[in-house]
Amino acid sequence: MKFTYSSRVYIIAVFSALASMLQLLEIFIILPIPFIKIGLANSITLYFLKKREYLSAFFINMIRIFVGGFFSAKLFSLPFLFSLSGGIISFSVMYFLIVFFRDKISITVVSIFSAVAFNLTQYFLFSKIFGGVMEYDTTVSVIILLSIPAGIITAIVANGILNLNVDIVITKKGS
Repeated sequence: MKFTYSSRVYIIAVFSALASMLQLLEIFIILPIPFIKIGLANSITLYFLKKREYLSAFFINMIRIFVGGFFSAKLFSLPFLFSLSGGIISFSVMYFLIVFFRDKISITVVSIFSAVAFNLTQYFLFSKIFGGVMEYDTTVSVIILLSIPAGIITAIVANGILNLNVDIVITKKGS
């Protein structure tokens, strides 16, 4: 299936809305451990990174973080800053792994590393802001262990989107 658009802005807007919906839907998914999320919105980011639409992936990721912060009434609060920092670091990890190891690494591994990076970034910020010492202890082990299934679930969703064989083409105006 092929979709042709004359503007990247439209694509970014539509997929940012989709990623934001996925992020907000996670609020209603009750997990046994509070404050743990799966990160389904990252499946949209992974899709665009895999399609080599790096700038679109970055903007979609940033817009969905801001929209999520707005609709959860946490915009510019401490949890929002944790989310923004984790989002930037996890995007950087995804980008690096996909660009430099495109044919050598699976999307599942990229997703797991991204989830680990996101959660460790938030833990690092939390420990620095609230005066704790970030040591490799039980907390870090639990964070890594909880990130693995979240990364796998996100990768399954991203692979599902990639397997739809949807091709998004952006034409230049006047073409």
